[in-house]
Formats: sequence, structure tokens, C-alpha cells
Amino acid sequence: MTMNNNNNNNNPWVECFVKGEWIFETRFLICSLGYCLLAYIGNTCQKSYFAAVKKDPKNAPDHRSFKAMIASRPTVIAATIHSVATSIISCGILIVYYLQGTNSWTTSNGINLLQIWQTVGLPISISYFLTDCYFYCLPRKDALIFVHHIIMCLCHYPVVHNSGAALGGAGDIEWVIWLSIIGYTSEVSTAVMNYRWYLINTLEENWIGFGITNTFVAASWAMRVVMFTYLLVVQIFPRKAEYAEQNQMLSYGVIVFGHAAIGLLSLHWCVVMLRPGLKNLFVFKKKKVKPIEETTMNHGFSFAEAVSGGNEKKD
Repeated sequence: MTMNNNNNNNNPWVECFVKGEWIFETRFLICSLGYCLLAYIGNTCQKSYFAAVKKDPKNAPDHRSFKAMIASRPTVIAATIHSVATSIISCGILIVYYLQGTNSWTTSNGINLLQIWQTVGLPISISYFLTDCYFYCLPRKDALIFVHHIIMCLCHYPVVHNSGAALGGAGDIEWVIWLSIIGYTSEVSTAVMNYRWYLINTLEENWIGFGITNTFVAASWAMRVVMFTYLLVVQIFPRKAEYAEQNQMLSYGVIVFGHAAIGLLSLHWCVVMLRPGLKNLFVFKKKKVKPIEETTMNHGFSFAEAVSGGNEKKD
């Protein structure tokens, strides 16, 4: 769907807010309440765990227990739900679109796939990013994750309504929504990495599934770098003239900066995970376990530092 920009308002963010009829905002608030509930559950588990450790340090709860793992990362429940949900929705939409082979975003039974992303996928995601900024990024002073979340919100919010998408896509609504959807397929790597974190904290000995999971995690993060490079070079850069013609160079700049920044962050996290070397990729090394302390909690991407999971200190 291509639309000429005859609107006096050239700001896609304002356009979405003014003409969105509160559809996105209503679902955003509902999802935000859900994430707040999950944050409450996580913080309750954390406080309960620390209270148990403080009461009897020698008999702390099993490190493999749900309470202990959530105590180390109280926001992991919301993060996992977000990554799994957005991965399923984005990949599902693309699979249905390409399998039907009609070059139409409307299915044979009248379901508009792009509207599913606008009304379900994006409210789930943007509400997560903003609530995670409040519950995790600001308290932990994690600037890198905070920047990632803000970039995602700025880049994807104009897509939530067709009037904003028409501006943000320089007249091509379907293309800019497709760009949003395909970008979110990268959340698959986050979902699998959280599963890898679970294995690191629960395995007692080496398991072939750990090596398979590790390989997939490393490969998926490398593919993120490839994908965002492709989107920039093949999809976005050639449309500069169209954005200039539609007087949407600000939108173009945000899209270019957003994809470049997320690509570089993906490269950074990929390098961090592979720092110990590929030889440790397939073998799990059990790390020494001690009760979690408030000053040494696992958070951010620190849990991804070693692909082998064996990050104990050497004597």
C-alpha cells in the first residue's frame, strides 16, 4: 500500500498519537499492567530469597530453584514472555504471508496480517521496553540496555497506525510495517539465550542439548548483525530519495540510526558471548555456586558473557 503524503503534519509520532483513536494506547496500558504484575512477582521472589539467605546463610535455597533464579534476574519473566511472544507473532505473520504466495497481507479468510502486528505485536513490545526501563534500566543504571529500549520505541511507534506509517515509510505503509516485523524476528535469539541461561543455572553435568543451544545462540546473534546490515544496505539506503521527496528526512535518519545502532549492539553482544573462544562452545562447565547477594546479581547481558557457561575464576 503506497500513499502520497498530503498531510500538513509531517511528524509520524504525533500523527500516530492524534489519529490512533487510542487503540494502541489502550492495549499499551493493558500490557503495561501485565508487565508491572510480573515485575511485582519477580521482586517478591527476590526479597523472599534474600530474607531466607540472611536468616540462614549456610542453608540457602537451592540455586536451581525458581525463587533463586528469579532472585538473580527478577525481570527475566517479563523479558522471556516478551521475546517469545514477539518472536512467535513476527515469524508467524511472515510465514503466513510468504506461504500464501498472493503478495497480499490479507489472508483468504479476511485477516489483515499487518493489523495483527500493529494492534497486538507492537503494544506487547513497546509496553515491555518502557516498563523494563523503569523496573530494570534506571534502578540498575544500565545505560546500554536503556539506549536499546528507547531506540526500539522511537523506531517502531510510528508503525502502530497507518497515518503514522504513511509518513514514517515515505508513503509506503506496507513496506515500513514489514520492516518493523522482520526486525522483530531477531527476538528469537533473546528467547533462546534466556533458555541457555536457565540451562547454565540448572545443569549438573555436560549435556549435548547445551552445545546445540549454545551454537544456535551464537549463530542467531551473528545473523542479527547480517540482517540489520542487509536491511540498511538493500532496503533502507536506496529509499533516501523517496524520503527526501516526502520531506521525511527526520524519519529516514531515525530509521538509519536505529538499524545501525541495533546492529552494532548485536555485534557487541555477539563478541561478548564468544569472548572465551569457540572451543568452549559445545561443552558445559559447571560453575561454582554460592548464595546470590544483592551486590552480585546477574542482570543485563552479563549472563551471556561466556558461551560455555563456565565462568568461574581460575586459581
